[in-house]
Amino acid sequence: MRRELPALSATGATSVQVDGVDLLSFHGCGYLGLAHDPRVRAAAAESIERFGLSGLASRNTSGNLELHERLEQRLAEFLGTEAALVLADGYLADIAAAQALARDADRACLDQAPVALHDDDVHPSILDALASSGFRAFGYGAGDMSHALALLDLHKDRAPLVATDGAFAMHGRLAPAAELLRHLPTNAHLLIDDSHGVGVLGRSGRGVVELFGLDDPRIVLTGSLAKALGSGGGFVAGSADKVEAVRRRTSSFAGTTALSPPLAAAALTSLDLIDAEPERLERLRANVGQLHRSARRVGLRSTGTFLPVLRITMESEDAARRLSSALHVEGIFAPAIRYHGATGQGMVRCAVTSEHTAAELRRLEEALVRHLPEGSPGG
Repeated sequence: MRRELPALSATGATSVQVDGVDLLSFHGCGYLGLAHDPRVRAAAAESIERFGLSGLASRNTSGNLELHERLEQRLAEFLGTEAALVLADGYLADIAAAQALARDADRACLDQAPVALHDDDVHPSILDALASSGFRAFGYGAGDMSHALALLDLHKDRAPLVATDGAFAMHGRLAPAAELLRHLPTNAHLLIDDSHGVGVLGRSGRGVVELFGLDDPRIVLTGSLAKALGSGGGFVAGSADKVEAVRRRTSSFAGTTALSPPLAAAALTSLDLIDAEPERLERLRANVGQLHRSARRVGLRSTGTFLPVLRITMESEDAARRLSSALHVEGIFAPAIRYHGATGQGMVRCAVTSEHTAAELRRLEEALVRHLPEGSPGG
């Protein structure tokens, strides 16, 4: 069986091991290096001694731990929301939020499904969440506010749900969240999956809501604890009534085993470290700037320069694999990936963290100079 990507035998904040060889890594989404911070790992280990490895059951039966409740209180405080709820996965968080919002949608005609509008580039978890929750979904062009507003006007009497990523890491752009809110009916909601924004964007890493200065009860936030926070699981955050609706009225929460205790403990510690060590976010931003300056120097058309991801678009998947292999020979791991919705072209994805050094970033740039085919557009 052909593997799409090599199996990693060990990982560090900026390294991976493949077939016994250590490589400098520019992969993944661990933007703040917290998954390998010794304090985060120690918190996870301590929780195993107290609670074991598994949540054991649904939190609505016998799987609720005080650790889960502490994490939810801390998440709500961190995100500036009334409440938060943690689930076993970020993908599941979108499904749980959509299930709750579908029940609140306008059902003036009982034989009609609730309506949702979404950016065409949303993560597959949002598309699946809308479909499985019974929404009649309409996509608008990627970041196309004119199209979005036309759909909002067409469906305004149905109080449509608008669903979007906060930061489109694979497309190098942000959602026009403030503009969407300005035109959203008062009884509608804006669902923002901010998996790539939390821990990265905003003055103190609170994500796109902090970045744009948004404070609106119509916003429902979802996200992953497995990216900048370096743990695992997902969350839904927003007004207390919406979070309670997810807790009490959705099968995706009630019917799943609770978040693993070590992951909850790790996320809780990561949140504290983000606040206690603002220099971590400063290092990330310095490295993001260096990454995108390097991209321009090697001739790439770099977009999304506020995000810690460089997308190198190639003419084909084979071309992307060749570039990734050439970097591998140089001791650098930057995987060729296949992203949902992409056809024909290939992509090499390079992600930077707060823990990379300036010298390591120069090493990546020098390798790209040697191996990047002329005319590669970047992304």
